[in-house]
Amino acid sequence: MKRKLAYFVSLSFIITDISHLLKHMKNGSNKYFDYKIGVAGAIFMGTIVFCINYFSTTLVIESLTAALKQAAYTFIFGGFLMNGCEYIATHIKKRNKAIGLAIVIPTVFTLILTTVMHFLKGTPKPLASVIPTLMIIPATAVWAMRKRKK
Repeated sequence: MKRKLAYFVSLSFIITDISHLLKHMKNGSNKYFDYKIGVAGAIFMGTIVFCINYFSTTLVIESLTAALKQAAYTFIFGGFLMNGCEYIATHIKKRNKAIGLAIVIPTVFTLILTTVMHFLKGTPKPLASVIPTLMIIPATAVWAMRKRKK
């Protein structure tokens, strides 16, 4: 019982911190970080990882732990990586090379970091939790092509 109470207290602090962060976001992005992408990715990927872990194990706390790890990771690195993807796509002169690197670099970086994160203690289905990360490939491809056209 104490573990569940401590978990929900820490969850309330996380929610409070996120709400403060959302209040301070002005236009959704700055030079290095895209808040809108970070928040959208965190909600989307956190939900997917929770469902994967919960529906295969029915362990609520462990599934929520995995989801929160994924959401925090996606918020932080998603915001930075998508800005990095945009930078690569717009600053390399050759179009095909720019789009290719804008896809490969964030994808490899994300797969390595996500794999390490989920194989740490607390994720019931670590490999299954890493697989949704492959969705970054089409996301970065679309983002790179959109930014390259501008």
